[in-house]
Amino acid sequence: MKETVVRFEPVEMELTDIEVHGDVSAAVDVSGPDSVLNRAVRPIRQGEVVGRLAHSRLFVRQDQDIDAVASAINKAPALYAIGVVDESGTPVGIVLRRELFEVLGRPYGRELFKKKPVSTVMKASPVFRDDLNILSVAETLKEEVRGIDDTYYLLVDATGAFSGVFSTKNILVYLSDTTARDIALARRLQSAIVHESYSLNDPRCSLLCFSKMAKEVGGDFYLVKRLPSDRLLLCMCDVSGKGIAASLVTAVLGGIFDTYTGTKRLDSFLEGVNRYMFETFRLEYFVTGIFVELDLATGSAIVCDMGHSYVLAMEGTTLFHLGRKGANPPLGVVPDLLPRLSGYRFPAGGRALLFTDGVVEQTNREGQEYSERRLWQLMKSTASRPPTALRDALSADFEAFRGQEPQGDDVTFMILQMP
Repeated sequence: MKETVVRFEPVEMELTDIEVHGDVSAAVDVSGPDSVLNRAVRPIRQGEVVGRLAHSRLFVRQDQDIDAVASAINKAPALYAIGVVDESGTPVGIVLRRELFEVLGRPYGRELFKKKPVSTVMKASPVFRDDLNILSVAETLKEEVRGIDDTYYLLVDATGAFSGVFSTKNILVYLSDTTARDIALARRLQSAIVHESYSLNDPRCSLLCFSKMAKEVGGDFYLVKRLPSDRLLLCMCDVSGKGIAASLVTAVLGGIFDTYTGTKRLDSFLEGVNRYMFETFRLEYFVTGIFVELDLATGSAIVCDMGHSYVLAMEGTTLFHLGRKGANPPLGVVPDLLPRLSGYRFPAGGRALLFTDGVVEQTNREGQEYSERRLWQLMKSTASRPPTALRDALSADFEAFRGQEPQGDDVTFMILQMP
C-alpha cells in the first residue's frame, strides 16, 4: 500500500480576533471517525474568571501518534496550542503548533517522530484553575505578560480535569479591553462634572470656562456654583498626576464642592476638604487650587490660594497676580490646616483669568514654554473687547504655539468679567 504523505504547513503566530476574544476550537470538527482531537466541555462561568479567556478547549491523549496529531492541527490554522491528558483526563502537558512543526520539519524529523506518542514532544506547563479571577492570574504572570513571546498555560476545572488552554496574549487583550472600557466610563463621568466649555451670563458678571484634557481623562477641575445671597463659588483645581486615577479624584472633588452652600466660612469648608484628602489619599494625590467666593452685588471676593496662584487680574491697564502661591499648601499635603484667606474687590470693568499650569508650561518644538508673558500680552491686547475675544485669542494662540507638539498637560482656564 502506498503511504499517504501529509504536508504540514507552518503558520505564523499572528493573533486573530477569534483567538484573543473567543475559543478557536469551537470551529474545529472533532466528530469524524478518524479524529484524534477531543473537546472539553465549556463550563458555564459567571464573572471575570480566567476560563473565559481559553484560546482552545481541544486536547489529545498522551499516547496518540504525533503524525495524527500534527495532521489534525494542520487542518486548523488558527489553533496554536492543545492540551495533552492522561487516561484519567488530567492534563500532563501542552503541544504548541510552532514547536511541533519545527520538530517535524527537521531532516528526517517526520520519519523519526511520526509514530512516537505525542508525549515525547509535549512540554510541561503551569496549570491554573479555570475559576480563578483573571486579574489575580495576571498578577501571578505579570513578568511573563511583559515578555515578547506568547506563552500558553493549561486550565483545569474543580475536579482537576483539563478544561482549556490560554495564553499571555489573551490576558493582554483582556486587560487592554478592560482599560479601554474603564477609560470610556471615566471619561463619561468626568465629562458630566468638568464640561469642556461653560458660560454664565449675569447682569453683574460674565464667566467663560474651557477645559481640554491631555489624555482621555485628566486631573483638571473647575466649578462655578451659585450660592445664596447673590454669591458665586469659583474653583480652579489641578490634581497631581494624570489618567484614570486623577479623573477619579476630580469626581470626588466635584461631589464634595457641590455640597458647599456658603452657610459656613470658606476656610472652614476647605479645612474639612483638606482633612478628607489627606486621610483618604495619604499624599499619593494632592490638589492645588484657587477658590473664590464672589459677592455679585458688591464685587467683593474672598480668595483662598491653595498652592496654585495662577490668577491674573486686570484693572484698567494694570495687570497683577491675584493670589499668593505660598499662602497655603495644596489640599491633602498636611493633616491639619486652617487655610488663610485674602480679600479683593473687583472694580467695574475688572477682569480675571484663572488657569492651570498646563497652559503656561506647554512647550513648542524648540522646547520653549508658553509662559505667563504671552497671557499678559493677550489680556492687554483684548482689554477693550468682550471676554469671548480673550477666550478665542487664547485658544488660537495656544494651538499655534504648540504646533505639532503633543499637549503636555490638561489645559483649563476661566475668564471672569465684571460689567
